[in-house]
Amino acid sequence: MLNYGGNDDYWVNNINGRFGLTFKPTKNLSLTARVAPNLKSVKYKTFRKQIEYYSADDPTQFEGFISGFNATNLSERRVDNYNLTKQFLVDYKNSFKEHNVNAMIGYEDFYAFNESVGAIGRNFELNSYPYLDLAPVDFITATGYANENSYRSFFGRATYDYKSKYFIQGNLRLDGSSRFHEDYRWGSFPSVSAGWAISEESFMQNLSSISFLKIRGSWGNMGNERIGNYPYQSNINFSNGLFYQGNEVVSATTAAQVDYAIHDISWETTETFDIGLDLQLFKNKFTLNADYYKKNTKGMLLDLEIPDYIGFSNPTQNAGEMYTNGWDFNISWKETVNDLSYTISLNLSDSKTKMGNLSGIVFDGANIIREGSEFNEWYGYKSNGIFQTQEEVDNSAVLNSSVQPGDIKYQDISGPDGEPDGIISPDYDRVLLGGSLPRYLYGGSIDLNYKGFDFSLAVQGVGMQNSYLNSNLTKPFVTQWGNVSKIIDGNYWSHYNTPEQNLKVRYPRLSYTSESANYSTSDFWLINGAYFRLKNIVLGYTFPETTLSQVKLKNIRVYGSVNDLFTISHFPKGWDPESAYNSLINTTINLGISVKF
Repeated sequence: MLNYGGNDDYWVNNINGRFGLTFKPTKNLSLTARVAPNLKSVKYKTFRKQIEYYSADDPTQFEGFISGFNATNLSERRVDNYNLTKQFLVDYKNSFKEHNVNAMIGYEDFYAFNESVGAIGRNFELNSYPYLDLAPVDFITATGYANENSYRSFFGRATYDYKSKYFIQGNLRLDGSSRFHEDYRWGSFPSVSAGWAISEESFMQNLSSISFLKIRGSWGNMGNERIGNYPYQSNINFSNGLFYQGNEVVSATTAAQVDYAIHDISWETTETFDIGLDLQLFKNKFTLNADYYKKNTKGMLLDLEIPDYIGFSNPTQNAGEMYTNGWDFNISWKETVNDLSYTISLNLSDSKTKMGNLSGIVFDGANIIREGSEFNEWYGYKSNGIFQTQEEVDNSAVLNSSVQPGDIKYQDISGPDGEPDGIISPDYDRVLLGGSLPRYLYGGSIDLNYKGFDFSLAVQGVGMQNSYLNSNLTKPFVTQWGNVSKIIDGNYWSHYNTPEQNLKVRYPRLSYTSESANYSTSDFWLINGAYFRLKNIVLGYTFPETTLSQVKLKNIRVYGSVNDLFTISHFPKGWDPESAYNSLINTTINLGISVKF
């Protein structure tokens, strides 16, 4: 397929720039105008060739075509994107003895236009000429779309400090988005923060070990409008349909409303409270930054479920509240000892969300958003091992009639009357299985410099997470020509195993008939997703300037680096715990030289 199956081509042309002009009519006042255009053109071309295969016993006997390559097809698409950002700022700074003030007001607008056109030609007679004009006329289809969006913002900021000890800042934004109806387009988002540099007080001057100490707090609102471009409009989608006209089948253009529009949809707002501490000790060698915060999100933009018989897709609406508590801190030690300078830093953070009042439920595959749950919490069945005998199947609640020994056994949680009913059903037996988001995110780094040598090391990881084994890992024969995952081999239930062996296996039997039952979302596939990763190591050497002066070079540095050298996790060996689709980890080794003239 790699040699004979055709080719995928992809071209990108991107032109962007930023132009600015600053004018200072007075010493303390400046006027700034900026314009930032961005032009992007993308071209896709996929040519799939027909591939024949022949009998292994008789290479002259034609057997058929490889699945997915049974015809020669060509797909082409052109995408043009254009956006323009304009900004104007007025900034004023001044000091009056021990009082410092800064005020800024600004305006910004953004416009984006996207357009795509494509065509697909099928059943080419020739497989060496990838051009659409050679496709049979009856097997050419065309596609196309265009959309645009924009926003406009007015904003201002005022700051004041006294003797660099007491600080206060206020901000206000007025944002308008084309994604909302003109009656609900604008939102206002104020914020305020204050700080006290305690170390600048006279009573702290005798504490030589404290280089800097500051406490701070803030409150503010932030808006979100990152949704589709036209959620408030009853858009009409056009398509082609086949109809009988007498005894003939004819094609005609059809039109229908697909999305259920919410007219008064508007901004999602997150209110944040934050308190923090900044501390430096021992002549700034030791640094600590710590924060605790609470976020209350209201009017969440969610695609709530509506009954299928309505005939529309789930509409985006302001329908929920979410509460988040979190904290984070960073510590570091920086010191120079003779020719050696080094920095060691660590960071740790955690947050947890809980959904408040909602107007409905959001299902997103294996995850759910509903009142009382965490955001995107896992939702599915509780498992109770693997069925070992037919008698056990006959005496248990099952998901469907295809369940056999070797399939996953689920717990009968409830029924229409609130009691177990002897049937495993999605309506009554699926429960919350735990949060999907990572907890206790950490990282660390070491940087060393010694007589021209430099060394750095970075690690990161997650302390706690409920992770799901993707079907790419666990489902055998995912595609006709795919491989079976190594982790399954010798570790699945089988009639060829002894009863003792089947009691010890990790995975259910290999079967398509029980696919819907065994691979339904359940805690059977949840694992401890915590991991530790050595992210990066760099070793370099910079030649002394005295050595380079004779060859008129400013700097030469040679270096080597290794990325993702190893990972400790509960995932199968080689799989990336950070990837939603469990892709493989790629270790990268780089060698380089940097020269400055």
